[in-house]
Amino acid sequence: MNMSHLVRVTRGSIDESWHDAAVVVTHADGRRLAHAGEIDFVTFARSSCKPIQAIPTVEAGALARYRLDLADLALFCASHSSEHIHTDRVQSILDRIGLDASLLVCGPHPPHSHETYEEIIRKGGELTAIHSNCSGKHAGMLTYCAATGSDPATYADVSHPLQQKILTTLAELAEVPQGDIILGVDGCGVPVHAIPLAAWGRAFAKFVRNGEAHGPAMREILKAMGSHPELVGGTKDRFDTDLMRATSGRIVAKGGAEGFLMIIDTAQRASVVIKVRDGNSRAIPPIALRVLLSLDALTPTERTQLAPYERPIVRNTQGREVGEIIADFELVRA
Repeated sequence: MNMSHLVRVTRGSIDESWHDAAVVVTHADGRRLAHAGEIDFVTFARSSCKPIQAIPTVEAGALARYRLDLADLALFCASHSSEHIHTDRVQSILDRIGLDASLLVCGPHPPHSHETYEEIIRKGGELTAIHSNCSGKHAGMLTYCAATGSDPATYADVSHPLQQKILTTLAELAEVPQGDIILGVDGCGVPVHAIPLAAWGRAFAKFVRNGEAHGPAMREILKAMGSHPELVGGTKDRFDTDLMRATSGRIVAKGGAEGFLMIIDTAQRASVVIKVRDGNSRAIPPIALRVLLSLDALTPTERTQLAPYERPIVRNTQGREVGEIIADFELVRA
């Protein structure tokens, strides 16, 4: 197998498709522990960056000022399924900070939760920006604006103080010159950042680094995500949520669009970042579990709980099993 083809998808007795991907494992002290595939290419982390984007809001003292709790902070880091536990809390946050949902620039889209979408249709309701899977992040950005007195109408502009603070924070954590960070526009309308995959590994490893300048905020974010995984994703069929649930928050994870996943193992004090280069997220869970098992990061019970993700079954429209998605690679140890 090609060393960068980390995942194969079977149908019957043959491999029908392959996914080119890359993985890097980084210790909190900055050491590269292991990798697979090419890891020096530049890529966006997309929504996996949300925990970093939440740091300025925490450091602004916004949680205490508006009496927001860890569940609210978890939602700031979410790509949620638009269930009531998500949308009701987004509205509650906006009410507390005194800003209107009309300021959310993320726009609407059909919810990840089929039940939620069917309920909206059944009741003749209307999709709003609150139903965006990124509405929690945007509510967090508006919370920063309310706490600092910066303009809430322009929070998505790259020149806004919040976006500049996020840019500076990422440069510090990734150890990349700010001018080398490539900017784009995310699906939800705010700036998105591209740096080498290995640099993303350094950035997320800093969340478990002792003495890091942003340490207090990052520890609070890890605690929030690990204690409220269902708010980060959803109550079912969300791999990052289920990984955090199975490990009781010892492992924190956040998926991103186009086949990105970041994992922070608080026990081993290391990060894992994964990018599937064709953008297909179906390859993410088997890669992640193969890496975590290689690192002895999961107990037998945890592995059993996550078993459906280890070799996902490919089914046809009749529900018949016709193949599997298999991670087939070995980590290269540093």
